Amino acid sequence: MISIVLALLVGMLFATGTYLLLRRDPIKLVLGFTLLSYGINFVLFSASRMTRGIPPVVADKETFAGDISTFVDPLPQALILTAIVISFGVTAFLVVLINRRNALVEQQTAKAEETSVIPINDPFADAGYYGPDFDKDPDDYEWLEYSLSDERRRDVAARKNKGAKS
Repeated sequence: MISIVLALLVGMLFATGTYLLLRRDPIKLVLGFTLLSYGINFVLFSASRMTRGIPPVVADKETFAGDISTFVDPLPQALILTAIVISFGVTAFLVVLINRRNALVEQQTAKAEETSVIPINDPFADAGYYGPDFDKDPDDYEWLEYSLSDERRRDVAARKNKGAKS
């Protein structure tokens, strides 16, 4: 009975977390990620036995004659603890990332309100964007050209300048 309830709980956490992750609101994104991490913790918890046992600590291995099947497996507990720490760190990073994104968007919005920015010499703009008198210079695409020989020449020149300064 307990395993069915735990399976339903994990399913609800995963479904709700996935639903919230797919929303566009940053708060819902953080809450969805948190619910997914709770679901993963419960999956790891369900991998272990739910009975009490002896701690897996043996003082003297040579004189121990007991049955090791009564020991509690510490691996799921260690995995859950590790998952909690990792999910806390990733959640903190996600909150900082969302905060930084909002600060950058507000900064760009403020700059856009101060001045109207018209990009000049944009080779990817529509033909009618700048008007009929816009200079259609064929050298607009010159900055797109790249050759390895030009890069090698720059490297050789930089090395010569560096050697001459030494």
